[in-house]
Amino acid sequence: MSETDAAVAQATAMAAAGIRRLLVLSGDAPWCLRQARRLREQLGGDGLWVGPDSAPEPWCAPGALARLLGREYHHAFFDALSGFDASAFAALAGTLKPGSWLVLLAPPLAQWPAQPDADSLRWNDAAEPIPTPHFIHHFCRIALADPDAVIWQQSAPLALPDWPARPAWHPASGAPLAEQAAILDALAQMPPGAAVVTAGRGRGKSALAGMHLRALRGAAIVTAPAKGATDVLAAFAGERFHFMAPDALLAADARADWLIVD
Repeated sequence: MSETDAAVAQATAMAAAGIRRLLVLSGDAPWCLRQARRLREQLGGDGLWVGPDSAPEPWCAPGALARLLGREYHHAFFDALSGFDASAFAALAGTLKPGSWLVLLAPPLAQWPAQPDADSLRWNDAAEPIPTPHFIHHFCRIALADPDAVIWQQSAPLALPDWPARPAWHPASGAPLAEQAAILDALAQMPPGAAVVTAGRGRGKSALAGMHLRALRGAAIVTAPAKGATDVLAAFAGERFHFMAPDALLAADARADWLIVD
């Protein structure tokens, strides 16, 4: 079994356990790209690629990742070889389905902290990229200490830990969880006005909005920065889902009992 074959086989076990894992490919750019492309092809799934250089679809630049929030992907690849947008990386982690690898392409770990980070141009005042050694040292220390993270360095073969077996995972049935049910009940009884539901990424806000829409008796319009960001909401809302882009909504004389903004 090849090294990439082992990662593919492990994805099957991860799906059965309902978990996701981080795989760091650390080395020079040609080696990292070669391993990542091979792994992407073997894993199948959506294989979303996030990086500064265009790649076969699905692909997006780190700065455009926000428009994909609300979608779910099976495996993802994040190119941090020249710059590491940590916010985009965290957002990408929240889009992954159970059984997914989050693959990070990174420079050699020993050299990475001293390497200028192209993403620093987004937030620092210098004319040229600057290194971000404190953050990179911290990230490497956390990743190396995490028993569920895998670090595959160019100087060594891939070695997957002998992880203990996990209980079988049972996916959600589609029924609301206790906290979602409480919020749905509150929304059903609220007088006319505005309600805001906040929670961290991946906590079920879009699913909740879809459940609420499905249960409504009146008309409702859904809007969001991009229609693709409402995929989860639409799946839970079923035939009640009616989307209008923000600019179209402002230009139209639309009427509804509810406006749901995801």
